[in-house]
Amino acid sequence: MSESNTIGAPEAAVLLAEREHLRAVLGLMPVGVSIFDAQGRLMEANPRAESLWSQPFEVYWPGSDRRLEAHEWALARTLRDGQPVVNEEVDVITFDGTRHSLLTSTTALRDAQGNLLGAVAVHVDITTRRQAEHAEAFLIEATRLLVESLDWESTLQAVARLATRELAEGCVIDVLGDDGELHRLAVAAREPERDALLREARRYPPKVGGPSPVARVFSEGRPLLIPDITPEHLDAHARGPEHRRLLEALAGRACMAVPVALGERRLGVINFILYTPGRCYSERELRYAEELARRAAFVVEHARLYREAQGALKARDTSLALLEAFLAASPVGMGFFNRELRYVHVNPVLATLNGKPLEEHRGRHLREVLPRTEQAAHVERLLRQTLESGEPLLNQELVVPPPRPGLPARPLHGTLFPVKVAGDTLGVGVVVLDITEQKRVERNLRFLAEATTRLSSSLDLETTLENTARVVAEHMADYCLVDVRSEDGQGLVRVAAVAREPGTQPELEELLRLSPTTHPQAPLSKVLESGQAVLVPEVTGAMVDEASIDALHEEALKLLRPRSVMLVPLIARERSLGVLSVVSQDPTRRYDEHDLALLEDLAWRAALAVDNACLFQRAEQAVRARDEFVAIATHELRTPLSALNLQLMALQRAVDSGQPPTPERLKYALVTAQRQTERLEQLVNHLLDVSHISTGRLELEREEVDLSAMVHWLVTRLEEKLAQAGVVVELHTDGPLVARVDRLRVEQVVTNLLSNAMKYAPGLPVEVCVEREKRWAVISVRDHGSGISPESQARIFERYARASGSHSRSSLGLGLYVARQIARAHGGELTVESTPGEGSRFILRLPLD
Repeated sequence: MSESNTIGAPEAAVLLAEREHLRAVLGLMPVGVSIFDAQGRLMEANPRAESLWSQPFEVYWPGSDRRLEAHEWALARTLRDGQPVVNEEVDVITFDGTRHSLLTSTTALRDAQGNLLGAVAVHVDITTRRQAEHAEAFLIEATRLLVESLDWESTLQAVARLATRELAEGCVIDVLGDDGELHRLAVAAREPERDALLREARRYPPKVGGPSPVARVFSEGRPLLIPDITPEHLDAHARGPEHRRLLEALAGRACMAVPVALGERRLGVINFILYTPGRCYSERELRYAEELARRAAFVVEHARLYREAQGALKARDTSLALLEAFLAASPVGMGFFNRELRYVHVNPVLATLNGKPLEEHRGRHLREVLPRTEQAAHVERLLRQTLESGEPLLNQELVVPPPRPGLPARPLHGTLFPVKVAGDTLGVGVVVLDITEQKRVERNLRFLAEATTRLSSSLDLETTLENTARVVAEHMADYCLVDVRSEDGQGLVRVAAVAREPGTQPELEELLRLSPTTHPQAPLSKVLESGQAVLVPEVTGAMVDEASIDALHEEALKLLRPRSVMLVPLIARERSLGVLSVVSQDPTRRYDEHDLALLEDLAWRAALAVDNACLFQRAEQAVRARDEFVAIATHELRTPLSALNLQLMALQRAVDSGQPPTPERLKYALVTAQRQTERLEQLVNHLLDVSHISTGRLELEREEVDLSAMVHWLVTRLEEKLAQAGVVVELHTDGPLVARVDRLRVEQVVTNLLSNAMKYAPGLPVEVCVEREKRWAVISVRDHGSGISPESQARIFERYARASGSHSRSSLGLGLYVARQIARAHGGELTVESTPGEGSRFILRLPLD
């Protein structure tokens, strides 16, 4: 094998390991991540990205029919000009007609010289969120229809038509009449042919108390979801042969029926039908249908009461009282302005959104209720536009000014519509939905997408920890601290501290110099050990005193002025790696449960990034250890082979020269050859043991063995080697000690311990003890050599680990690893007790049961 090949193989293995670790990292990410080279060829993609792009597709700008050309894609632009693209929304339509909404972020990959190597693309599927927005818009539009007219038959017909655009391919609304029976008041279908069939079937409403599914929904007051309409369903629903024929012609595939009810009072049923094969309703769509039915229930009930009041009183004041009741029961903000833009009606939800009581609205102008800001002026312009045009304005982005300084403004979705009577516009009605939570979710999604990209940009542990603190400080804190578990696992080490404002950074650097307390009752220690996050909405002086280590630490904490704090553990693979401390210095900013949930999500991603960086470092260390092991193994195997070859060559030359070696010379050559063969056999056996241990194939042949006699026999067998090393063995036993063990394997362990004593403590006495400790047989080997440092005592039992010093290159680093695995295979353990300068004591424990 050439030198280039010898060098290339480890490098190839490193590259392969790095790629496998990259795949593992990508596979853990909840978003789609793809890596491309500089020519746009796909190099790597995680399963989430593969599922997004598994079918042929076309990409469009959202809300339009314009398809993106290849050079307009975010990835193409990043590869072309090297600039990142953050959270660009596109619509992806697969060839089966499925539409996905994606947030796409791309960033360039460069080498150390700044040359473009490729790009990383991160895709967040926001289809569900967009569907929820469409559903909310549908409910707002339905509410507008429901409240726009008091003619409930035509309103329900309009709602049915609206449902066929958004929620169904066919819609049927049955309402309870004064006669106690259900009457079919509204039907609509997306296709004209089925619309005609539904109108024909209007004469077959379900019988109250009948066996049909819709009748059961009305009687029981519970919704019904039928994912697959079978002939048995048609038989149960049909009221006769002609009705059965119409149902077959309609060819419904799935449906959901929801009761229209107010409390325990049932008013009717809305049935939503799908005709496309393969389609079915989800539980989420059922919830929207129930919400629509709930709103329709208010309209049906209000219309019924209105008719009764109109027939009984014929008075305008009664109708206004009923309208007031309806508005009060509405789950969204609703109000009515007259032509002078003075409040006529306002419900409690809208009053709450405006931040003022109901009585401070009626009769007052918009400008008297809302603060005089640009947002209020924008609302006034929209109201006047609706009055002048006579056309509704749907889903307008509105911002309500805060009711008092220091509070954030509220984002709203508003629908404005003219209210007309006999063709005359009396004023403007408004339906308002608070979308603060929706906006917060959108911001959090963008933040998490950006954070994921930044956290995954490096596999260096220090860089990852620094990125974690910086991302948090930039988006949700005045400063952020990162503490990780120390190497001994007994405390925390502060590794990163980042402040948003440059003036705070020096104070943080001072705090970074002070290690956090490891006391079990300290806040950071509690979070680390329990794995539970801590939210402190408002920090008190007593809390600062409790978190302080000493006076110096307390002074540093007070200089940083913590007002609100969140402590979140970094947990990966069910292990607490550290604690993320997030602090606000703003007296008006108090963290809440929403902030904590967002931080926990980020901490989970950060912990994965930290864990992956640690695994990457360990992998690099393992590769280096393997390479060093291969070099040592090659040297160790070559040494006895070379000695053996020299002896054989010497004998061959003697035979060829006609001068056979003397018996003494021949004996010396044979002894040397046997010793080198034994050394080769030991090396090969160690390698075989490691292979068996790694694959779980280390087998034991147990038998009853007197451990005292066995150890005595081993010392006698090694007597010559011990004498050559100048080692005198003092053997102490309690008499016969019988255990059921694999004799050869236990001999292998004890021989290894004695060999190490000869190697690392030559010329010094060695004490060997065999004794019983309760249910354990204990064999200990104590030398009086230089001892082992505390940090090395755990490492010496690892694979390929070798002691330092003159003997480090003459060992494969497998002896103690194999010995411990043999002990554990017996159900025992091999440990070490050592003090540098005072020697070492290796203890083998084997069960006697």
